[in-house]
Amino acid sequence: MSSTTITISERTRRELLRVAGQLQLRRGKKVDYEDVIEYLLSKTGKNERLLMEAVKATGRSSAEIADALRNGREEDARSEQELERRYT
Repeated sequence: MSSTTITISERTRRELLRVAGQLQLRRGKKVDYEDVIEYLLSKTGKNERLLMEAVKATGRSSAEIADALRNGREEDARSEQELERRYT
């Protein structure tokens, strides 16, 4: 297989690293960027039902949803920092 070099932002690299960590945990074996990109491409556009579930009314206020999203993002940031400490 031939390979190609691409340029990505530091933020994108961190996100790919985060997904790689999740895949490694799920698969129980080391993964590389190729595995991560193939996984992400396989998920593109296949879950229309999931999207519809995500955008339907929840009965929660926008403030509650914003808090939940903010808390989730903070948790993601902590996970990213941990992964970076492990792999850099």
